[in-house]
Amino acid sequence: PIYFKDFENFSKECPEKRINQFPFENVITIKDLLCVVSRRVEGKKRGNGPDWLPLTFNLKTELKQFVSCYQTRDKQCLDNHWIVKPWNLARGLDTQVSENLSHILRLPFSGPKIAQKYLHDPVLFDRPELGRVKFDIRYIVLLQSVKPLKVYAYNRFWLRFANVAFDLSDLDVYEKHFTVMNYIPTNLKQMYCHEFIEKFENQNPGFVWSEVEKKIFGMIKGVFEGATAEPPPAGIGECGQAGAMYATDLMLRWERNEDGSKEMIPQMLEFNWMPDCERACQYYPDFFNNVFNTLFLHDTEGQNVTLL
Repeated sequence: PIYFKDFENFSKECPEKRINQFPFENVITIKDLLCVVSRRVEGKKRGNGPDWLPLTFNLKTELKQFVSCYQTRDKQCLDNHWIVKPWNLARGLDTQVSENLSHILRLPFSGPKIAQKYLHDPVLFDRPELGRVKFDIRYIVLLQSVKPLKVYAYNRFWLRFANVAFDLSDLDVYEKHFTVMNYIPTNLKQMYCHEFIEKFENQNPGFVWSEVEKKIFGMIKGVFEGATAEPPPAGIGECGQAGAMYATDLMLRWERNEDGSKEMIPQMLEFNWMPDCERACQYYPDFFNNVFNTLFLHDTEGQNVTLL
């Protein structure tokens, strides 16, 4: 994507026009910066940010801290699988899962990376023909303004599924450990969100999707609160002519509480600006009408959006 930068001249020369970007929105679309702004949100987790942020290290600026964490976990016999991602690529490109420290330390030679704790106990989805597979969830997020902060989530979401039953073996098998199948010649499992909700609640008795979604929406709002807590260039800047659409990808993981009960915790994976919306338009023909009404007409009534 092409990022616009000259907002000052745009406001002077084209005051009657609107633009679909905010200044310095790269603080959420670049993975190492997304981690930085997410850490600004208070959380109970070992100084690394809120519970919805996987334990993350920048392998360029936090290499010593990562190695120390890895060695400590190894001594404590804790799971030590990590997913290593480039700062600014999507679709699983140049991304690997490993539990070998030497292997992980070599990966930044192909470009700057983050190391993020791999979800070893994700919430899985039962595909009867395959077994229990990984899945992730994509929400469309609409940033209407920064001051005041007004961010909306599109009420309909999209699912992406792995094609091989999940376990922690065969880390090089893409269709077991990754969910982006749109761009490779393989079986692409698709499902409407209302169908997913029904199956999800049947597969996870005692868990109601509306309660899980509240946590997801709280997480998304937290990202934007962190991203706007500092002025540019450390945060997203205000622009009265702007309104922007992003996609956020997330997963769910299990956590056991002190009383022994299990809880689902959403996990922030990434944000993308101006995502591929082909499936959104196929599923919901009014999708872009909803988006434009929300972002540029500030009309949210009946537009299938929720204010976060």
